[in-house]
Amino acid sequence: MPTIIERIAAAEADAEALRHNAQEAARQLVSGAEDDAAASLKIAREEAKAGLAFAAAMAEKEAEAEYDRLMKESGEKAEAFIAEAGKKKSAASLAVLEHILKEN
Repeated sequence: MPTIIERIAAAEADAEALRHNAQEAARQLVSGAEDDAAASLKIAREEAKAGLAFAAAMAEKEAEAEYDRLMKESGEKAEAFIAEAGKKKSAASLAVLEHILKEN
């Protein structure tokens, strides 16, 4: 039968082994958590980049559509202005011609 001192020594050895095993398990858990966190961060960054690229593409499309709309609108206004100027040019030419003819 083991003596009390031998049982205490055995219990201390068991406790030391348990402590060592617990520390190793904790290290593995921390390492696994760090790996998982790094993987999650990588995925989040990739998703953020993809989302940013998508948002930029959508903004560019919207900007192009707005540009096209403004160019069409400007072209229509320019054509109307030119047509109005043409009408006024004809009237102005007639007025000048009438004035010249009246003076002669």
